[in-house]
Amino acid sequence: MEILRLSTSQPQATIEVTDPSTEYGYTILDLADASTTTGNVTSDVNSEVTLTFSSDYDAEYMVTIDGSEHFFTVVRPYINPSDIAPAGELDAYTRHEELARAIIDSVVIEGFYYKKKVIETVGLGADYLPLWDRVRKLNKLYENNTLVYDASDPTAYSINYKLTEDKTAITIDYDGLYNRSESADLIVPQAMSDLWDMKFGYRGFAKTFDYALHVEVGYKKVPSEIARAAEMLVDDIACGKLEYVERYIKDYNTDQYKIRFDGRVFEGTGNMIVDKILSKYAKSIRIIGVL
Repeated sequence: MEILRLSTSQPQATIEVTDPSTEYGYTILDLADASTTTGNVTSDVNSEVTLTFSSDYDAEYMVTIDGSEHFFTVVRPYINPSDIAPAGELDAYTRHEELARAIIDSVVIEGFYYKKKVIETVGLGADYLPLWDRVRKLNKLYENNTLVYDASDPTAYSINYKLTEDKTAITIDYDGLYNRSESADLIVPQAMSDLWDMKFGYRGFAKTFDYALHVEVGYKKVPSEIARAAEMLVDDIACGKLEYVERYIKDYNTDQYKIRFDGRVFEGTGNMIVDKILSKYAKSIRIIGVL
């Protein structure tokens, strides 16, 4: 079940349980980072309970209550349907927005959400841990399955970690001047006559060490041009204007009814203006090392 995350209200879900006016224990599991929230709630006279989810993130949740599991997706719409829906058509425009969002996400795979995510990677022996995702905040860092940093209580740890200014890597937050190493230290083969080991110690994120980063990724706010693009697609859907074929006719010969289509006929959103807007967000490389 999809629940819209709006600035005007908290995301809530209503779940049917066995008995009315009865207290039930529940567990909410965030499928992004396996964090859990537990509590108790009392059902109403209709044998239903209402649970509230975080309004800070787009996320998928599994709720366990009354011996059953329920799955919910909390997602921020690209444009609030109530802001554009004519009177009496809110339900229809809510469906249109969901479809328009799916069309945009088919072009920009990562979408324009704000989520929690766990990134598992391996140290490179440098002072930087490169990031591929659009990371906005580092919450926790595990080194070889040991918690070494928690942003909720940074003073409890001997080393502080931070995002670099350009948000492309995690690094150690040193005081004063420090020349960071961008790559692993060179290991010089040792000869039998050498009196000492010509090998430097590990720097920053040790090579071959396993790291798990609990981060927040994505967009805190939907970019204004994406909201406008979503509105244009909603209008196209509502008015029945998504005729892909008609928009990409390249040549039309009335003698033989010969029609030539542009190569984009099976690509994009069906709206050329929206395609132009999305072109600066689409990535040609989605997996590192794979073209």
